Amino acid sequence: MRAMAVMVDVRDLGAAGVSARRVVGLLDDNATIGVCSMRDGDKLADTELEFNLGEAAHLAELILSGDQRAKTTPGLARILSASVAVLFRVSLAAGALQRQYEDFDGGDAGHLDDQPEAGSEEDPDR
Repeated sequence: MRAMAVMVDVRDLGAAGVSARRVVGLLDDNATIGVCSMRDGDKLADTELEFNLGEAAHLAELILSGDQRAKTTPGLARILSASVAVLFRVSLAAGALQRQYEDFDGGDAGHLDDQPEAGSEEDPDR
């Protein structure tokens, strides 16, 4: 049994008819993320997946580079989702990020929505 600082605690929607939770956290070595399932009220969790944060970062870089084999990694969605959730919470706690309370509109996080399109104002002869 290993100690884990729980960063994410959500209802397990895949556990039909059972009151279960999925927790994600940083293990005691501060480098390994654990994804665990547990029943409501339990103090101990069953580990479903453990991975090193450095390996997850490398996997993300391979996927961004277009590596087709990396896209078929077993547990890929959980690895990347757990990494983002843990790193987000750690970054918030450290003050590196600020929580935005605006509603998500399904866009591209506002980076391009508020910029005018290029074209009519441009002078190609300049």
